[in-house]
Amino acid sequence: MNSRPLNLLVICLDTFRMDCFMHQSPWNIHIPRLDQIRKDSIVFTSAFGEGQPTIPIRRAYFTGQRSFPWRFRFDAKGMWPSGRGWHKISPEQETMAEILLRHGYQTGLISDTYHMFKSTANFTRGFMQYEFVRGYESDNYRGGRIDGRTLRPFVRDPDPKKHPILTQYLLNVQDRHEEEDWLTAQTFSRAERWLTDHRDVTPFFLWVDSFGPHEPWDPPREYLEPYATDPSFEGIEFIYPVGLKREDLSASEAQRVIELYLAYLTFVDTRVGRLLDTLDRTGQTDHTVVMIVSDHGTELLDHGQFSKHPSHLYTHNTQLIWTIRHPHKNATHCDALVQSHDVFPTALSLLRINYDHVDGENAWQWIQGKEPQRDVAITGWGSYAAVRTVRWNYFVNFENPELKEVLFDRSVDPLEMHDVISEYPKQARELRQELESFLGSRLPVQLNDTVGAEEAPIRVYLGSNTSQDKRDAGFV
Repeated sequence: MNSRPLNLLVICLDTFRMDCFMHQSPWNIHIPRLDQIRKDSIVFTSAFGEGQPTIPIRRAYFTGQRSFPWRFRFDAKGMWPSGRGWHKISPEQETMAEILLRHGYQTGLISDTYHMFKSTANFTRGFMQYEFVRGYESDNYRGGRIDGRTLRPFVRDPDPKKHPILTQYLLNVQDRHEEEDWLTAQTFSRAERWLTDHRDVTPFFLWVDSFGPHEPWDPPREYLEPYATDPSFEGIEFIYPVGLKREDLSASEAQRVIELYLAYLTFVDTRVGRLLDTLDRTGQTDHTVVMIVSDHGTELLDHGQFSKHPSHLYTHNTQLIWTIRHPHKNATHCDALVQSHDVFPTALSLLRINYDHVDGENAWQWIQGKEPQRDVAITGWGSYAAVRTVRWNYFVNFENPELKEVLFDRSVDPLEMHDVISEYPKQARELRQELESFLGSRLPVQLNDTVGAEEAPIRVYLGSNTSQDKRDAGFV
């Protein structure tokens, strides 16, 4: 067996739906490069986040420790949105990068996921080099004249006070001219450069974290053309449709939002392909484990709205992409229930690196058919939690169960459209007890965490309605 240490390349794609990745969605999507790596990889078909969204799930990826149940009271000043679990990595939790650095790996992080680089975050721990590509969403990167002119093509009411996040984004990207100027392109181009710089370095660990295809769904327009069903479209292009419901848009406007998202998937696919081509050119493919992961999905009117929300713990929002292309292992599918905190122990085990006990499990054992597998996957998001089995998905507001408690039978309802809690009270009660056992208390439960009141600076400047902003961001 080849004794040369394996490299590790992880590509994290924000807001990429698993059903789109697997071509199981209602839409015809062009992602040929991701198709190829999927065919060459082990694919986990039942991967779900344990604590979501953006920051909690990446903390679990980096440490192998659960983010949920929320339990830390760290200073989160400078972090926005100020959701539950949005805080730094605990000082007691060692990161994958720190461990690999200690074992002789050159470690790199390249990302435009701006939440990871805020003032009280510490996600760069253990990385010899890191690059932050600035300008996504509410990253307070660029300023200037703020009025409704630039907003007008994208919103019904072009008042910056009502659209602070989109306003900041449009300020940030005002000088774009060609595809290479897009933030997603910049992120992957810098990752290509990193791989080129490390063509003679073994072993290495590179984490490429792409905020795209997160909103705004604003790809280069040539990627939209193949999806555009109405070439003469003259409506509003809601590139930041967070919180919008079906009744907020015309049929053609809603269709355009979906097309923008699908076009962004193709744009991301192209840049992933270029990165993998660079891995080939540097001669490292045969010595590199490549993982593709995501942090959550999104809704495209599946349940009447766009984007995600803590109270919508449906598959489209909580299912993850997780694939492993291993140079010495055959491609296959694994249907075991796996979660985000399993990535850490699985990756280190594949690299033959020892680590201390973590909450996650080495999922490679289930690829090899070991029993027993995990019976339930528990996901926390805000004040909601889901308990998922192969057949059932139960979720509830754990602080106020009377507010929301639902059950879906995925054996007959894989899209989770029909609440059957009244028909199956015994199953709902058993899954609720599973959650109560996990939390250590009967519901309702008040967790011992803290949530700050931090707001994006542009919201403060514009005097925006913060409660509405938080609703749009999916945190209330």
